[in-house]
Amino acid sequence: MRYKIELAYNGNNYAGWQIQPNAPTVQAAIDKALSTLCNQPIETMGCGRTDSGVHARYFVAHFDGPENLPHDLAHRLNKMIPIDIHVMTVQPCEPNFHARFDAILREYQYHIQTKKDPFVPHTFWWNAQCLDVDAMNHCATKLVGERSFLAFCKGEAPNNNPNCTVFQAHWLATDLGYVFTIQANRFLRNMVRAIVGTLIEVGLGKISIEEFQRILDTGNRSDAGASVPAKGLFLTQVVYPESQQD
Repeated sequence: MRYKIELAYNGNNYAGWQIQPNAPTVQAAIDKALSTLCNQPIETMGCGRTDSGVHARYFVAHFDGPENLPHDLAHRLNKMIPIDIHVMTVQPCEPNFHARFDAILREYQYHIQTKKDPFVPHTFWWNAQCLDVDAMNHCATKLVGERSFLAFCKGEAPNNNPNCTVFQAHWLATDLGYVFTIQANRFLRNMVRAIVGTLIEVGLGKISIEEFQRILDTGNRSDAGASVPAKGLFLTQVVYPESQQD
């Protein structure tokens, strides 16, 4: 029987979601607990991979397990897994539901704080520089639509496909600093952090609006800005077709 699991996690202590040799991952912690509770080996499939240190306010995975699992499985899981991972729900789903391939939209947010907060230092990037939000938003609008994002990809594009469809991208100035939000059907490796780093260069006046457009068009990663630290990045939303919504 197939189950859908919804969770959130602080990625600071993990090398991302996906299981890796000799490194702690969120998937490894979830699979170990599920295997114990189900009394059989369980392998989850996540909606994405998230890089080392990246967080998720909302993450979806699926797994195949025995029927008639305890109704309080989420509660039991939370007692077994580390405190920085929170399982919100575990529920039966359609047998063909796929957490990764069925997702039609994913949303990420990047948080920059201009003021230090010693109590949550690993959930934002501290950068005290003043940024030109209008210029950054002007360039962010150029990301919307379907195009190649090779300029913001680390390494080769998956399946040699650098195209993504961005539905929205924008910056918001807050009392604490700045928040960048981007929604797309898919993301390349390191894409959001590279986009944020490049747009910050725009906000500092180091890259002009015309130069940003050229970076987009040429697809040369070396022309774009440096990737910002992972600790400020959150996966915040994963959307599925209406027929698969709860």
